[in-house]
Amino acid sequence: MKRNDPASGTADDSGPAGADADYVVVDELGAFTYYPSETAMLEDLEYVDEAASILDRAGNNFHLTLEEGGKLSLGSSFGQVEFTWLRQAWISDRRREPQAHRLLRLYPTTLDALLAGIFETLALERASTATSSLWVLNAAGAETHAATLRDVDTLLARLDHLERVTVRDPFGHGYRPIRHPKHRLHSPGAGPIYYVEIEPGIPPGRSVLR
Repeated sequence: MKRNDPASGTADDSGPAGADADYVVVDELGAFTYYPSETAMLEDLEYVDEAASILDRAGNNFHLTLEEGGKLSLGSSFGQVEFTWLRQAWISDRRREPQAHRLLRLYPTTLDALLAGIFETLALERASTATSSLWVLNAAGAETHAATLRDVDTLLARLDHLERVTVRDPFGHGYRPIRHPKHRLHSPGAGPIYYVEIEPGIPPGRSVLR
């Protein structure tokens, strides 16, 4: 896998799924990568065993195959992905690289919810252009719109305190932003921001980090 930088606007870069079928690849090391199309995925992958699992939005599980001439292609589905395995692999990947996965959704309890969450969060984390729906920031009652998660980061970096801020993503999920300072001597606005999903019916100030 060529490991394209999401900020570069390459194959990994997309917002919520467009017209083409999109996929999520779990590689041999357990890392998750979103691809907006089969073409983008096959251009990025380099050998058959690189993908331990390839998933579509319905949870169908695929492997790569090798065509004549050494060209990679997507094989037929060999069944549906197993919920427990996928959920644990997803949790492990996000714990291994926390700063790469700063959208912290509530833990799903069904396969459909898990698949939707994986596709949505990976697409949002990698998007560098606006989609049909925008992010919404609410700071002390004042709303601001942003095109991408990076734009949200930029807006929040200007604020010293985030206690009265909530964020809604293009899929309608609400979050409480929490800044993790890199060092106690850094300025209040320094450090990565994590977005903790607000459980429905729970006031933002009482949401729990998952």
